[in-house]
Order: sequence, then structure tokens, then C-alpha cells
Amino acid sequence: MYDIKTERKEKQMTLEQLRAAKQISNTNGRPAFHLTDEKWQKEFAIRKSFLQPYDKNIKNLNGKESGTWNEESRGSYYGCTNWQSYCSYINDILNNIHQGGTDYCFFIYQVMELAKFHFNDLKTKYRDGYWEVWLENET
Repeated sequence: MYDIKTERKEKQMTLEQLRAAKQISNTNGRPAFHLTDEKWQKEFAIRKSFLQPYDKNIKNLNGKESGTWNEESRGSYYGCTNWQSYCSYINDILNNIHQGGTDYCFFIYQVMELAKFHFNDLKTKYRDGYWEVWLENET
């Protein structure tokens, strides 16, 4: 059973210690095969306690700059970088959920990226191998 004593103890642990104690997944990527929504909701709360939300004025990821590329040694590159593709994906999800829709994530790190933008109002539901994500309705 999950109680306040467990929560206090977990807040004193590092992510690595929580992984070793099997309190959270051992990865930031694909979910473990035995993950359920109930387990995910507990893990999500724990992971959020380690998260630093973005400032309120940041509305999306900036994919214009993606590190340094030395054209002299590597030649010209045309097309999207992996970072730009990732930013586009996250920004598309943000756009959909801002409009009141539901969208989908396939990796833990994607869900946690969204939580940086909507720390208090992002809702998630783990399905078999992916997450539904949406914003809590404000009434």
C-alpha cells in the first residue's frame, strides 16, 4: 500500500535509488511489460517530484538550434535533426492538448517533457504500451 510514510522516504532517495528499489521503471524509454495504469500513476507522482517545470512564458520547445555542426569537417546537412523532429513531435502534442484534445506518447521521457510544461494539469493514462495525455479541464 502506498502511504505518506512511503512518500516521505521516496523524496529522500535519488532516482537511481528508486530504480534500484524498483519503485520506478529502470528506464526513461519504453515502459516495462508489467506496467499498469495504477503503477504508472504512482511512478508519475514520484518522477514529478524530481522535475523542474519550465517557466510559464515558455510555451513550446525550440527546435531551431540543435547544437553545433561543423560544415567544414562534416559537410553540409539539409533536413531536420533528431532534436528538431523531437521538438516538432512534442509541440504537436502540446498544440493538441491545448485545444482540449487527447494525444499519445510512447516513451516515458516524452510524458515527462510534457509535464515540464503542464506540471499541475497534465493528466495521463497508461494503456498497453502507450500513454494517453490530456489537460485537466479548468472549470
